[in-house]
Amino acid sequence: MPKGTPESEFKERLAKHAAGLPPQQQVIAEYVLEHVTAVPFFSVPELARRTGASEATVVRFAQRLGYPGFSELKMELVDLLQSRLADGSEESSEEVAEDLLGSVANLEITNIGRTVESLDREHFSEVAEALFKSSRVHTFGMGVSALLAELAAYTLLQVGVRASCLSTAFSSPREQLVGVGPDDTVMVFSLPPYSKQSLAILRDAAKMEISTVAVSDRLTSPAAGLAHRALAVKSDNMMFTNAVAAVTVLINALATEIAATHREEALAALSQINRVLSEDEDLLPSRR
Repeated sequence: MPKGTPESEFKERLAKHAAGLPPQQQVIAEYVLEHVTAVPFFSVPELARRTGASEATVVRFAQRLGYPGFSELKMELVDLLQSRLADGSEESSEEVAEDLLGSVANLEITNIGRTVESLDREHFSEVAEALFKSSRVHTFGMGVSALLAELAAYTLLQVGVRASCLSTAFSSPREQLVGVGPDDTVMVFSLPPYSKQSLAILRDAAKMEISTVAVSDRLTSPAAGLAHRALAVKSDNMMFTNAVAAVTVLINALATEIAATHREEALAALSQINRVLSEDEDLLPSRR
């Protein structure tokens, strides 16, 4: 289906296709027809939840309409939404805003639940122990993953793990591996679209026989395949970016696992951090 199809033509084509679709896909078609300006903000799990269909059925629905997958259908609907908003339609703005906060929250809750359910507890504990035993943990990521890498370094430091984030400011982030030791661990966050820099760091670290951990959206991702250990997190989002709630929960859980297993070291780190923060407060001008 060509891009920029007017909304009326899109609805007409969808209505014609709907008659020949299986019952579950017909339900999805009816929902899309009724909420054509809201669906661009839905992920596959969210549309599946709203229509009572499976995620596979949602994908097959898009393919039956002639799209390679659901993402391509969303792009078509984004174009239609942009056209409608350009016309100044208040109705479309109201429809998009309807319960959007609840929908986003429900999707993040689903991501967290699916991540927790799928994680192998023994493997999770092994990763936490490997991070703790490392001489130093170097985290890295590009895009939104860069923020997650910084959060991981900060959180691990709070429980006594020597952690720092590799900078993305270098002309090539791989240069920084020169300062990584054989007893260190490189922890890479890699969510779609997978950055070449992150994969290159994992490859170079493997050649240098440095332990690596990948946090990615699936265990079959390029980063997971290159790392010694991998943890999968769900990052489905209504937008085209990655949702990060499940990743932050994972980071917090790793730090908590380390703190629970190595209480003395974690308490010592916490005590030292509190002392530093207290000293910094003493340097601030008094308020009167």
